[in-house]
Amino acid sequence: MNTFNIRLSNKPFTDRRKFPYGFRKSGDFSIPEADLLTKFGNSLVALEKGEMQAETSDEKHFIDFISGKVQASNGIEKAWQKYVHLARDKRHFYTLHSAASNQSEFDDDYDDESFDVA
Repeated sequence: MNTFNIRLSNKPFTDRRKFPYGFRKSGDFSIPEADLLTKFGNSLVALEKGEMQAETSDEKHFIDFISGKVQASNGIEKAWQKYVHLARDKRHFYTLHSAASNQSEFDDDYDDESFDVA
């Protein structure tokens, strides 16, 4: 496994709202990706929010990555990119009724008499 010069989180990172059974059991992440998110996620959030200042070259690169200045270039950044896409990108989530989101628009096509069964 690659070593990254990013500070480890004090406690495991979880997102019980979007991944209630954890990253490993979600089916969205590989085991290495899930482990990276769990180990480094809280530090990545702190860097992203500006609550923690970047001290290493990897942390500075991560800041550049989340700012859109550079592409993801290592496993942590790629795992974070996937996490953000799945957890925050509203376009990723679909409803069961997305094909006919407003069923009332289609109700006028039928009247009760057309279904008259003798």
